[in-house]
Amino acid sequence: MKKSIIALVSILSFNSLNAQEYNLGGNKFRDNWSIGLNGGIVTPLTHSTFFKNSRAVVGLDINKEVSPVYGLTLESNWTINTQSRMAAQKSGTAFDGFNVMLLNRLNLNNIFAGYNGQRRLFEVEAVAGAGWLHYYMNGSGDMNSWSSRFGMNFNFNLGEAKA
Repeated sequence: MKKSIIALVSILSFNSLNAQEYNLGGNKFRDNWSIGLNGGIVTPLTHSTFFKNSRAVVGLDINKEVSPVYGLTLESNWTINTQSRMAAQKSGTAFDGFNVMLLNRLNLNNIFAGYNGQRRLFEVEAVAGAGWLHYYMNGSGDMNSWSSRFGMNFNFNLGEAKA
């Protein structure tokens, strides 16, 4: 037990020494913004075949890097004809689902390997957040619910400046 406590204290002390290397301050509100386009597919989780019941998803996100470790994303996605797979609930519109989320992003490379002053070629981010899901239901009216996301981003930073 004593060895475990000593090992834990030594690991935490080395981590705090690493945190003193870089000055992360001086970020202005107008700095480090980006806009992204999303695209993909969505499929029901149960009682459906993957490719036959897949539908398109398109979206837009606005990102703000608060620090080299922490970032925020406001994301919106629109689903296309997701209700058409159910005969009783056919949608009257092409875009029948809308999701808007506020996501928190933690750059795991900069947390565990330290920030070296520039972006790496490959970075891993942990993502978590919540939002609002709205979708069209024919006959019974529109439906609203909470949505959540927990996952990982695998970022490839290309180009000379890797910005």
